Amino acid sequence: MRNTIRIADRQVGPGHPVYVIAEIGSNHDSDLGKAKELIKAAKHAGADAVKLQSFTAEGLLNPLKPDSEGKWVAHPAYPVIERLTVPEEWHSLLFDFCASIGVTFLSAPFDSGRAELLHEIGVPAFKLASGELTNEPLLKQVASFGRPVILSTGAAYLEEVKRAVEVILEEKNFEVALLHCASLYPPQYSDMNIKAMTTLAAEFGCPVGFSDHTPGNTVAVAAVSLGASIIEKHITLDRKLKGPDHPYAMEVDEFRYMVSEIRNLEKALGDGVKRPSESELSERVGARRSIYARKNIHTGEVITSDMVKLVRHAYGMEPRDLGSIIGKKALHELAKDMPVQREDICI
Repeated sequence: MRNTIRIADRQVGPGHPVYVIAEIGSNHDSDLGKAKELIKAAKHAGADAVKLQSFTAEGLLNPLKPDSEGKWVAHPAYPVIERLTVPEEWHSLLFDFCASIGVTFLSAPFDSGRAELLHEIGVPAFKLASGELTNEPLLKQVASFGRPVILSTGAAYLEEVKRAVEVILEEKNFEVALLHCASLYPPQYSDMNIKAMTTLAAEFGCPVGFSDHTPGNTVAVAAVSLGASIIEKHITLDRKLKGPDHPYAMEVDEFRYMVSEIRNLEKALGDGVKRPSESELSERVGARRSIYARKNIHTGEVITSDMVKLVRHAYGMEPRDLGSIIGKKALHELAKDMPVQREDICI
């Protein structure tokens, strides 16, 4: 597996800016105009990509499910899924609209037909939801397209993730990113286990990230501090709107603030090399101490500890040199309150 992947014109992985995906999900509410409005809002908020969900009711849900008594009845979610299905013709329209405003179009296929549709319109990467982690036929199909695969791993054990990755690699597709998440909507903070993301990074050596359904940006920003290369977060125009994804999504201003916090954190994280920043260099003089003459010291005079002091700023010999000058003779006249230099002492 590769430690970076390429999505459109962006390298994604360690050492590159965090790739932020605005998950529109079903928040388009079956309105093409609203879908476009959300895409523009996501671009304005700083997202690198927007993501929809490409499903059909018949390809996602069985129309019947057992009730509390075990009797098979009509699935209550089936008509909701039918209503929120992204029409086939929307895909190319929204793909082109995203290109026109400079944001990448992604979508998560939930069946073979929708995967083929996304392949045909040319999506630069495929996102697969946590629920598809064990759907090996879909994993194989998507991996065979030869484009990067971003796989969410919610509600999965590590061994299940390993098997899913094996299926993708068997198709000779080595561009894989894994997203940790909690498949709850919304989850509690105690459900998040952000450190599991670092386990995925250590185990697979690929880009990792976080698909976050918690309120606010705490978990997303924390994930970046632990090495997330991808952050996925739901976006909505109004959290009070009716629909399954609105209540736990971020409104546009909140999303924009989250992206700002991520970008600030990226600057603060740096490269890990322990050294002063350019702006700190002056503090090496201003905050550190040097050896100064406590009194006038005459040429040839033997220096004793009561003749010198350690004070700011660092314009002379370092404090560690104090022991080397005690008992030595002054080679020059040293004025009170002036720094002692190495050339002033017979060492």
